[in-house]
This record gives sequence, structure tokens and C-alpha cells, in this order.
Amino acid sequence: MNLLSNAIKYTPQGGTIGLRISELPSPVRNTGQYEFVFSDNGIGMTPEFLTHIFEPFSRDRNNLINEIQGTGLGLAITNNIVRMMNGTIEVESELGKGSRFIVTVSLELFDEVEETDVELTGLPVLVVDNDRAVCESAASLLTELGMRGYWVLSGSEAVLRVIGAHESGNDFFAVILDWKMPDMDGLATVRAIRQYVGTDVPIIIISAYDYSDIEDEFMKAGANAFITKPLFKSRMLHVFQVFCQSRDMKMMATPEKKERVSSLAGKRILLVEDNDLNREIATELLQMHELFIDEAENGQLALEKFRDSMPGDYDCILMDVQMPVMDGYEATRAIRALERKDAKTIPILALSANVFATDLGKAHGAGMNEHISKPIDIGHLIDVLQKWIG
Repeated sequence: MNLLSNAIKYTPQGGTIGLRISELPSPVRNTGQYEFVFSDNGIGMTPEFLTHIFEPFSRDRNNLINEIQGTGLGLAITNNIVRMMNGTIEVESELGKGSRFIVTVSLELFDEVEETDVELTGLPVLVVDNDRAVCESAASLLTELGMRGYWVLSGSEAVLRVIGAHESGNDFFAVILDWKMPDMDGLATVRAIRQYVGTDVPIIIISAYDYSDIEDEFMKAGANAFITKPLFKSRMLHVFQVFCQSRDMKMMATPEKKERVSSLAGKRILLVEDNDLNREIATELLQMHELFIDEAENGQLALEKFRDSMPGDYDCILMDVQMPVMDGYEATRAIRALERKDAKTIPILALSANVFATDLGKAHGAGMNEHISKPIDIGHLIDVLQKWIG
């Protein structure tokens, strides 16, 4: 740490700092010989000072160095630590061109048997982080644990992958999710996963920051555990073992679901929803049941799409109630008023979080056939579609 901080202090802005660690052949059994090379292209040191560099309170007599705060004890302490470890420290430097420190130490090799768990072998885990390096590192650790690691770089991608796995009956064993991400952060992603998949998939929040202030909010949203970065295999193993004890190993797919899918295959639905993420997720879910989906972002666009279609093009309309430009009630009334036969008979199903009796009455009064509450339960939605168009 001292050698790195010195490289930072004595290298002007725009310079380069390097750290290379190499394992060398070791003549001693059960030990490894490691070489740490710290390099920079900073201000460097004079030849005269190099002969006194490891002496306490010594500092180079250089105008640039005089402007930088320091006691002259750091390198003396570093040298002492290296010597106590039976290692060596060397330095190369040229004034105005930079410095290079080479530290070599012997370290005992880790000879304990790594802990593993056969129950975890082959289980799939999804890693979600906008940093590709974090994803690749976590996936590598999962592979070392005998698990299958997959990763995506955004919250919205994660929601679709989790839903897709759930619908196919191949749920992820767990999701490892970063707290801070652009566009859709960790909290929004947790809520979306819980909304569409329920509590079947454990969610682990990872963060490089102190999460004590947000822990309660994440737990209420549906998070199951927290791990700080950097990720360590031992900590991940412990958390997965806890999940494994309570995991339900039953298959999610049922014969009834397969029956519903086949009877709805090929039907075309007009999905009207102003929220981009909700629309994307609903489309993905319905397409998994072999339905064809057309989308509209508000009631006005839905009216225009239906009006411009041929009679019989659409088998059903899924209509959100609260939308800008034209809400679901207005759009339904306008569609029912069109001078074409299927305008009076096409099933229009309301999508709304409001389930009071007045809301249900309002939907039926506008000409809607049935009310489906949000968040959408895909099983219930398929049952309703089966009822009307199956």
C-alpha cells in the first residue's frame, strides 16, 4: 500500500502507474516465491538519494518533492516489513522519468482442501451487474463451486431472463444483483422480479458500499441476503448452502399449463400498456405461450391500430386503464362505437391495480369484458384468455 500510494503521490496527472504480480519457481517445498513490481513514470529520484532511500526521515532534495507532504518514514517501515518476511526490496529510478520497486517474498501455499457442496453442483445462478468484469469474475467463482454462472449487464435484461427461466420451468437457483446500476437500479429490479415471479428465486444483493441504510428497504422489496464486494468464494458458498436447505426441488411446469399453451397458440392479442418495462415483460410472457402480440403505448394508438386492422385480425385486447393521451375506458368506448361487427364482440380485458367494486363497475360500463388485477399473475391471465379465446 505504501509503494502504491507513493507512486500516486509522485506521478503527475496523466501519468501511468503499474502493479504486476508474478509467481516464480520456489526452491522451498510448500512455499511460493512472489514478485511484486510497482512502476510509475512520475518525477523519479536522484542517484544520490537512492543510496539513502530506506533510511528513516530521509527525503530527496527536490523542489517537486518538497511540495508533497510526507514524513520520510514510509519506505523505512516498508523495508523493515519485507526484511522480517525474509524478502528483498530493490529500487530503480531516474529523475524525471519515474521509479520501479521490486519486492520479492516467500509465502506459504494454501494446502487445505477447499470446501464444496455436491448439492450445489450444476445449479444455475444469474449475476446482474453493469460492470462486465464483476460479472465475469462472479461467473468464474460459481464455476469453481461447480455451479453454472450466467450474467447480464442491466436490470431489465435480468427481469426478462428470470421470467423466461420461470416460465420454462427451469428457475435460476439464485440471482446475484448489484445495488447501484444505471437505468434500472437494484431495488427496482428486485421489485420487478418479485412482481412477476414471486418468492421462488432467492435474490442476493451485492455492493461495494455500506448497505446498512438501504437494507430494510431491500428486504421489504424481497431481497434475501447481502454480500459486500469484492466477492469471495467462501462467503458465496455459505449463502448458497443456506438457500439450498430451504429450496423446493419440485418442477414448475405442469400438464395443465401445456394444455393451455397449445389451445392459445397462434392467437393474436393487442396489448395496450404505457409503461415500457411492463409492456416488454407482458409481451415476453405471452409470447412464451405461443401468442402473437401487437403493442400500443396508449388508448389512442390502440384505437388507431384496431381501426386500421382487418376484421378478425385480433382475437383479444388487453387494455391498461390508466394511460396518457387516452385512457383505457375512453379507448374501449371508442372501439365499441366503431362501425364494424368485431368491434362489438372482441373481448377487451382491463388491466388495473384498482380492484374496488366501483372500478370493476366502471370497466364493465365502458364495455370491458373482464378485469385482471396488477401485478399480473400469468397463470390467472392464461386462464382468463382460455375462457375468452381458447
